[in-house]
Amino acid sequence: MTKHIAHVESAVKKWLQPDNFALKKAIDKTVSEGLFSTEDIRYQIRVLKRNVESGQIREWAERSGLKDERSAAGKKVLCLHAGNLPLVGFQTALGVILSGADYYGKLSRKDPYLMQSFLKLAEHELTGSEIQFSTDLNAFRELNADEVIFAGSEDSVEVIKKEIAGIKATRAEAGYHIRTAKYSMVYLDNKDPETMKDFAEAVLRYEGQGCRSVAIVVSPYRLDSFKCEMTDYIELFWMHNPPEGKVSPGVEYQFAFNKAIERSQAWLDHFLIQETDELPKYDRVVNWVPGDEAKVREMVSKAGKQLQSVYTTGNRIEGVETELVSKAQRPDLWWKPDGVDVIRTLINNER
Repeated sequence: MTKHIAHVESAVKKWLQPDNFALKKAIDKTVSEGLFSTEDIRYQIRVLKRNVESGQIREWAERSGLKDERSAAGKKVLCLHAGNLPLVGFQTALGVILSGADYYGKLSRKDPYLMQSFLKLAEHELTGSEIQFSTDLNAFRELNADEVIFAGSEDSVEVIKKEIAGIKATRAEAGYHIRTAKYSMVYLDNKDPETMKDFAEAVLRYEGQGCRSVAIVVSPYRLDSFKCEMTDYIELFWMHNPPEGKVSPGVEYQFAFNKAIERSQAWLDHFLIQETDELPKYDRVVNWVPGDEAKVREMVSKAGKQLQSVYTTGNRIEGVETELVSKAQRPDLWWKPDGVDVIRTLINNER
C-alpha cells in the first residue's frame, strides 16, 4: 500500500509539472471553447499543486485508514462528474484510485479536457487497477458497477438512477453515494483586510458556482454598514479575475422586488447581495442575514442538505462544524463533500 500511494503521488506530481504539454493543451482548449476562465483554471491547479507538494495525498490515505487489508481492490466504481467548476471531479477520481478500486469516470461535457489530461496520464502510469473514462454514459453499458458516486439536485436522483439502470451500468444492489449540497455559509464578524479578501474569494471565485462558494452570510453587522468595504474588495477581486457570467432574469426581478419593498441590497452587475434570512433561490445571489451565532445554528437547520460548509473567521460556533473562510476555495484534499470521505466509504463498504 505504501508503494501504491507513492506511485499515485508521483503520477499526480508528473501531471502538475509546468512542462506537461498535455495539461497545457487541455487548459488552452478549455479556455478557447469558453468553458472556464484562465484565472479560475490556474487558481484550481495552484491549489492542487500546493496540496500535493505538501504531502496531502499520503496524509489523506492515512486519515482515511487506507491499509492493505481494507483496500477496495476489484471494486468497480462509476463516477458521474459534475462540470460546474474546473477539475471539480479531481478529488473523487483521486480518492477512488487511491482506494485501489477500479475507476470508471463519466466526464462532464462542460469540463472534459482537464480531467482527461490527468486520467490519461494516470491510466499510463498506474497499472494496479482499471481506469476508464468517457463523456458518453453509454460507454459504461453493462459495466455492472458496485458503487456509484455523483453530484446533483435531489430532483435528478431518480432520473439518473433510472438512466443508469437502463443500460445496466450498475448491479441491482449497487451502492449510491449522492451529493446534493448547493452552497456554503459564512459567519462574518469582522472587517479586517485579510478577512475581506478571503470573503470576496469565497463568494466570487468560480462565479459563485461551487458548493463551497458562499451564498449565505450571517453577520452581527447590517448589510448597509458593510457595503462600502465589501464593494471595494469585490472590485479588487474582479480587477484580477474579470467576471464573465450574467445574472438570470429571475435575479433582475428579485432586485426590482427588493427595491419596491425597500429591502437593503447591493447590486453589483454580476451579483446581487440582499438582506434576508430566506434560503438562496438563484445563482449569483448572496443572502445577508443579520444575527449572531444562534442565527448561524438556525440557518444551518433551515438549509439542511443544501448546505455544504460553514466558515468562520477563526472563532468556533458551538454545535456547528466549521472551517476557516480562508480555506473556502482552497480545501485540503481530504475535505469531505457532503460530509463523506470517499476513500473511507469505499474501503469500509459504507452506504
